[in-house]
Order: sequence, then structure tokens, then C-alpha cells
Amino acid sequence: MKFIVGLGNPGMEYRSTKHNMGSAVVKALAKENHIRINQKLHFSLVGRGKISGEDAVLVLPETYMNLSGHAVGELFRCEVKDVNDLIIICDDINLELGKIRLKTHGSSGGHKGLESIVATLRRDDFPRLRVGIATEVHKGDITNYVLSPFKRKEMRNVTHVISLASDAITCLVGKGIDIAMNKFNKRKVGTS
Repeated sequence: MKFIVGLGNPGMEYRSTKHNMGSAVVKALAKENHIRINQKLHFSLVGRGKISGEDAVLVLPETYMNLSGHAVGELFRCEVKDVNDLIIICDDINLELGKIRLKTHGSSGGHKGLESIVATLRRDDFPRLRVGIATEVHKGDITNYVLSPFKRKEMRNVTHVISLASDAITCLVGKGIDIAMNKFNKRKVGTS
């Protein structure tokens, strides 16, 4: 069973922000696989179903991004038997919009949600999918950038990258992370 967690901030005011890319991908997976995410559990909204014929749990933490470890830690303690079955999806300011990157482990890379999860679990060896949100060069405080919505002219790329990320997770669940990494880490929106 795979536990697929889409990081973001709860509430309507954050729904369309760049920082909610992880939750947008999980919502796309839910729609494609007819999974209702409506159970309140582990400080999250949870939905259970099948992806690629495999049991899957979709999780949307209801903690704020910087406290993602609170929700993921509770999920991990109560349900996750193998760290490799925990898949975190988050935005990445260091990746260009349109690119995704699957990894089996690694540091938080400065991402506050991943930082919180690593601190809570006291490990960083869980799979994660980073979804690029960078549309320009950033220096200094990036808070305003990640908490703002994409521009209208960027929305086509946003829709495509959410679809690409959803396909990558579907492949990971059905065929394993190595095959998914080989297939999707080289791809970008607009490439086949």
C-alpha cells in the first residue's frame, strides 16, 4: 500500500498558490482514480482507493506547510509499515515550472514542509516528487512568491505539469520508483 501525501496549506486563500502544488497533484490523482478524499484522520484529509491496481491512500495534511511533519508523523506512526511506501509530493522553487524530479531520499533543500517531515521522522530516506514552480530568478525571501498564484499566461504549463506529476506517481505505484525515475526525471512539459 502506498501513502501519497500532497503538501500544501489548508484554506481557500492558499488553494491556488504555488506552494500548494503537492496538494494539486494529489487532487488530480483522486479525480483520475475516483478516490474521495473526505476522511478526517492524522491531522489530514484522507482518501483510500486503487491506483494502477494497487492499494493507495491519498493524504492532504490540514496542518500548515511548516508543520507538515505533525500530520506525516502521525500517519507514519499509525499506518505506514515501510518508509518506501511513503511518497511526499511538494513544490520546488529550484526547479523550472514544467519540470518534475523523483528522488528516493535527500535533504529538504530548504523546503519548509520537507524540513518539518525530516525533523519529525528523524530520517530523510523517503521517496519524494518535487514539482517545479520557478518562473523567474529569485533572490532573498521567497515567501511572497510561493504564496502567490501563478499568472494567467502560466496556467497551461501548470495544468500540464500537474498531469505529468500525476502520471509519474501512477507509474511509481504500478511499476516502482526506479522505472518511474528513468521515465520521468528526464521529461519536461512539452516533451514526450
